[in-house]
Parts: sequence; C-alpha cells; structure tokens
Amino acid sequence: MSENAGAQPVAAERKKLGIALKRVAAQEDRVTEAYVSEAMNLDRYKEDMDKLTSHRQELDRPQREVDQCQRQKQDTQKALARLERFCHQVSKGLTSLTFDERQQLLRLVIERITVENGVARIDTVIPPDQDNLRNRYPEPLEGPA
Repeated sequence: MSENAGAQPVAAERKKLGIALKRVAAQEDRVTEAYVSEAMNLDRYKEDMDKLTSHRQELDRPQREVDQCQRQKQDTQKALARLERFCHQVSKGLTSLTFDERQQLLRLVIERITVENGVARIDTVIPPDQDNLRNRYPEPLEGPA
C-alpha cells in the first residue's frame, strides 16, 4: 500500500504536466496556423513562439525531475532487494562457517576500518549482485570506537 500511496502523487503530477504540455503544443499549433494564414506578422509570431518555448521548457524541467526521482526510487528498491537477498543467503550459512571462514567472509565485505577521534568508520562492500563480490563504492558505517 505504501508503494501505491507514493506512486499516486507521481502519476498525478505526470498527468498534470502531460496535460499542460499538450496545451502548449496546441497553442503552438494555433499560433503557427495564425501566422501561416497571415493573421499574424512575423515579429508577433516569433514573440509568441518564444514565450511558448520558454513555457514548454519550464514544464519539461519538473517532468525530468519527476522521472529522475522515479528512477532513483526504483534503483533504491532494487538495491534493497539485492541486499536483502544477500543478507538472507549469508545468514543461512553463517552458523556452519568455521572461524577462518567467517574471517574470510568479513574480509570480502569490509573494505577498510579507520578510527579517528574515537569514532570507528567501517567501509563495507556489499556485492551488487551474485556475480560481483566487489563494489567500487564502499558503503560507510560509522559508530563509536
């Protein structure tokens, strides 16, 4: 239900922007038709088209932002699902590992540990998928040393 609740405002915003963009396109068509039928001079045509182009760009910006936000949300959900699968797979076999195997596992997921001013920072590497055991961008965890 929370996904639907989050998707409804995005869908409503998309619809609103789509309608506004269609209105601008219709206005551009009317202005062009007026110019072609010689009901409007060239200077007025250019002025009106510049205004409509500017308005279209103003509408395109939030559309791109909505699209980017939606992509980021989907990417985050996919990453969380992969992380949950990874944690589940690791937890299933964790109890059967020997001490040396546990150390080896920790070496796979911990990039480095730094302590500064009494705060430990652990940079972890969570596999992005089953085929890759290294991630170029370590995930930092911070806490008191």
